[in-house]
Amino acid sequence: MAPPSPSPCPFSAPSMLKKRDCFVGRKDELKFIQSQMTGPQPTSVNIVGPHKIGKSSLLWRFYQICRNHRQYASSRYAVIYLSFQDGECQTENTFYQRVAEELSQAPVIQAKRSLVTAFSAANWERSTFAKAMRLCESEKILPVLCIDKFEALFQDSYREEFDEGFYDNLHSLINNSALMLVLASLETLDSYRTKYKLTSSFFNVGSVSPLEKFSEAEAKKLVELPKGTIAGAIPALTETNQRLALEWGERHPVRLQLAGRYLWEAQQRRKNVNWAKQNFQNQARVVLQLPTPPKRPQKLGQWLRWLVLDVPIWVGNLTKRFGLKVDDIFAWVMGLSVIIVAIMCVAGIVTEKYFFDLFKKFLCGSLSPVLGKWCDG
Repeated sequence: MAPPSPSPCPFSAPSMLKKRDCFVGRKDELKFIQSQMTGPQPTSVNIVGPHKIGKSSLLWRFYQICRNHRQYASSRYAVIYLSFQDGECQTENTFYQRVAEELSQAPVIQAKRSLVTAFSAANWERSTFAKAMRLCESEKILPVLCIDKFEALFQDSYREEFDEGFYDNLHSLINNSALMLVLASLETLDSYRTKYKLTSSFFNVGSVSPLEKFSEAEAKKLVELPKGTIAGAIPALTETNQRLALEWGERHPVRLQLAGRYLWEAQQRRKNVNWAKQNFQNQARVVLQLPTPPKRPQKLGQWLRWLVLDVPIWVGNLTKRFGLKVDDIFAWVMGLSVIIVAIMCVAGIVTEKYFFDLFKKFLCGSLSPVLGKWCDG
């Protein structure tokens, strides 16, 4: 068992990281968003990634940089953060009201009397919002809205409140450089447009920035916290536990945070590694919403149900977690079948003709336009 850590726990999963000292990595992503904001033509950004990959923390960090860094705080950018998960933006007008409240606190807005008056309006509607954004443009100020959990707008309760006119209005403001959006969502805006048969040009605006796992260097920096973020600090985890955290975390931000948290607790409470691993696995399954493997049954009827129904459903859910679609799964099954039959052919279990026929069907199913007559023969 490792000795107690001399440092307080620096791992805060699964919460959004708001403390600067807990945030590591994502330098390239932050630079990309900043470049889209400060370029000659501001371009909105759609940050896309699976559940708990760190989208919220990235948005909050960008917002904090822009609000606190001298380079941006005294410039033309009025950057705010809000989330549709907070429940304060459930209608179009309350969304405008919330944006106005946040923007009114930006120093660059407070420095302009005309804008202070505009953002103190009692009632906020679509036209009021558009007028205020265009007034900012005339004062050479760019409102930048960092909006988290944007996918909430496509739930049934929100879709009734936010119609295509809402998106058209945003598109018009973005198109005229009166507004910039940094949106975080599970899928791309274009995928939501297709899924819900939306026609607004809003869904074709901006750059898509996929958010993926940490690099090895970023993952290593995280498990070494608080080293590097606090002067003179030493890592909260022993070197052995740092290696375990990297192994369990698999470069996934939240998995790394959870691994670090339970390994740190094990150090403090004099628990063994198995205790930390069990707690980590249980919490990771809940936080990442991973499907629970079906338990093996005891009776014959239960075995048949387990084999025919439960296991295929579980595997199907796993494929969804990795972003696989039906076509991907079919291709995987076909490819695996060809490999298995090839092994059986080498072992003499099946004939060469049987393998050739199967291989031909596999190729023609994927490349029939290219292979042409050979597939017809």
